[in-house]
Amino acid sequence: MNKFGLLALIITGVLAGCASNEQRDNFQEASFELCNTDVKIYSVSDDGRVRIVCADGSKFSLQSEQTLDTMRDINADYCSGEGLGKFSESSNYYMFQCKSGALLSVAK
Repeated sequence: MNKFGLLALIITGVLAGCASNEQRDNFQEASFELCNTDVKIYSVSDDGRVRIVCADGSKFSLQSEQTLDTMRDINADYCSGEGLGKFSESSNYYMFQCKSGALLSVAK
């Protein structure tokens, strides 16, 4: 029985370590690709929602960390890579503002 308990503990530790690394990677990517400055706050709630506040005051609210990929695409396609000033996600739309000031809403 001790072997199964030890095995379960090791598996749990490995899975927790992987999740931690993914969140750290997403934090660093948000810092460089979306904020174009330091990230002041990066939080993930129990229901998976992500909130990011950049050092320059930019704020982002995401339904999940997977939305970061969509934000990168929006930044490249609509904001010419200059960064996003605001971003929020509803069930049907992505609403965002480029750092240049353009305020847009795109259907999912």
